[in-house]
Amino acid sequence: MKIHEYSVSDCGLRPNLIGTPEQLRERIEDCEHAGIDLLLLQLSPQAAEMALFSAQVMRRQPVNA
Repeated sequence: MKIHEYSVSDCGLRPNLIGTPEQLRERIEDCEHAGIDLLLLQLSPQAAEMALFSAQVMRRQPVNA
């Protein structure tokens, strides 16, 4: 197993969410277009990485835009 294939809890699912914030946004949008409406992330250390993900990857859009 290669290091990029390792995950403790993905049950074999590998969405390949690795890259720049722009690349991550594109891959997440591809998932949305494919009909995926739930994405679970495992980040470590959780609080710090969630803050970075929120600031750098998530789009800031008003609800019902």
